[in-house]
Amino acid sequence: MLTWTGGGAVERPRVVQIRVQRSYPGRIRAGAPVPTRSMTTAEVTANLAYFTTSGPRVAPVDGLVLSGVGVAGRQDLPEIVAEARSRGVRRVTLHAGVEDLEAFHPTLGVDLVTLPLQPSESGPALTAGADALAACRVASLAVSTNTVLDAASLPLLAAVARIAAAGGAVGHTFTFPFPVDGGAPSELPPAPRAVAALAPAVAILRAAGVPCAIKGLPACYLGALARDLRRSGNRWYVDADRQRERALLFFPDVVAFHKAEVCRFCVRNADCDGFFATYLRRPGFPSLEAITGTEPTSS
Repeated sequence: MLTWTGGGAVERPRVVQIRVQRSYPGRIRAGAPVPTRSMTTAEVTANLAYFTTSGPRVAPVDGLVLSGVGVAGRQDLPEIVAEARSRGVRRVTLHAGVEDLEAFHPTLGVDLVTLPLQPSESGPALTAGADALAACRVASLAVSTNTVLDAASLPLLAAVARIAAAGGAVGHTFTFPFPVDGGAPSELPPAPRAVAALAPAVAILRAAGVPCAIKGLPACYLGALARDLRRSGNRWYVDADRQRERALLFFPDVVAFHKAEVCRFCVRNADCDGFFATYLRRPGFPSLEAITGTEPTSS
């Protein structure tokens, strides 16, 4: 289903992301504002009631994402998950981080934990990510991993892929950096360099049978890697300062993709998000092109 916004028609969300904690380092950065505080249990449950009930603005959601540094260690997490289940939420995802390592245990009651595997020039970040994967496996928690394709991560993508595969990840996502505050982050690599670095990492994941997804780049940049391109699902975004009717739509309120006129004639148009207009004005980012003929599609 589509809903009309100031940015045009977008997918009507069936998922709500509630940023229960104020702090968010180590996660995928986008244009979401920083809340002034964390949320209380009563606020979280009130938002669950709002988004699981039909209203003039929303259709009932059946997916919940809980995020923020320390989210796995909140004492009210089991209560929040139980409340969500009682209101018809079928899938609960926890956007956790390596700082949540001690809090992973089977009683979390979530369906999926997502963890960043974000390498840097020093090794400890990946070691901590591998430890967090192991903790999830011991706790019988399904875990997916993700990596932002910033300049520092590109030389280490193959190592990331090996850790994800060895750690039993049920999937891994590579995401090109989103614009932050309307501009390009300083660590933004040229798109061709990012695509070249992706190829060996994707090959490792495919060989290990780990589903791989690429997001944030257009199909016309990816060549043979376009088979792993995935569209980004829309969701409501809630934090302490933007609750219930004040919630944001992730697309286009937080992130806005751009498509050119030629995209209408591309065979991948239906399953490609497009790209970011602010990047297309920079060197190292070719104009969008239509892919013609038979191309591999995502599955």
